[in-house]
Amino acid sequence: MNHLPSIKQLQYLLAVHQHQHFGRAASACFIGQSTLSSAIQTLEENLGCQLIERENRSFMFTAIGEEVVEKARKIIDDTMSLKELTQSFLSPLSGTLTLGMIPTIASFIAADLYCFCQQEFPQLELVLIEDTSERLLDKLEKGQVDLAILALPFNTDKYHTQVLSHDRFSLVMHEKYDAGQDIHDFNLLPKSSVFLLEREHCLSDHAISACNLTQDQCINPFEAASLHTLLTMVENQLGVTFLPQLAINAGILNHKPMRVVPAKDDAYRDIGLLWRKTTGRIRDFRLFSEKIGPFFQKKCTLEPK
Repeated sequence: MNHLPSIKQLQYLLAVHQHQHFGRAASACFIGQSTLSSAIQTLEENLGCQLIERENRSFMFTAIGEEVVEKARKIIDDTMSLKELTQSFLSPLSGTLTLGMIPTIASFIAADLYCFCQQEFPQLELVLIEDTSERLLDKLEKGQVDLAILALPFNTDKYHTQVLSHDRFSLVMHEKYDAGQDIHDFNLLPKSSVFLLEREHCLSDHAISACNLTQDQCINPFEAASLHTLLTMVENQLGVTFLPQLAINAGILNHKPMRVVPAKDDAYRDIGLLWRKTTGRIRDFRLFSEKIGPFFQKKCTLEPK
């Protein structure tokens, strides 16, 4: 009678699939290559089918091997969730928590959030990772981060999403810049006067949508890689830009001769906390969101105390 596959055998199989190399997979699992190869051969014998076709130094996963990989990934995720569930019950918000944040949030709050968490959760080791929205969601799906803080709206249907705060937009210009008579109707801004981030950053799309900027002719074709680059253009009176209140409150405009015009009340992005729906740390993550929600709201308010 064949034995059931072990968790370690499935982990080794996933490592080979991820690294597409037996040597690198063995190193990632902290074992020898012969040990890893033997374990996968035993797994194939127990399952009664070939998962990997080998030829000299090359190999490829069989069709059934690919299906087994998908099943194995779910089994590992469920097993980890079981362990996380008991740890969360016995010792809430302890151990390591890996939190990803997008640059247009992390740049202005990462240090303060880190200090806040050290005070509020002394048993928690917080690891911060800064990356784009798409890459953070990929890392979240693969279990490389536990939580992700993104700007919404964004396609997050696969994950549980908890809104932490609204982050209002404001129009920012040099105090001597002539933006026209009615600067509250942003579609009347001069041609090519609005400077935005490159499309890799969702902040641009959020600003355009939230501020109802429908006239493409207003947008300058230049795309900046950072908010600081945008401010260089604005500081030289070349045009205007939109900034979230989080950045303004963090002091990005300090000592700069800028004029700030708040957009309408409904012109904002949401800052959301995301986690996998299958996680066993739901209790932990809900508690974490309850604690950091007021922290973000204070950082995003129009009149910070």
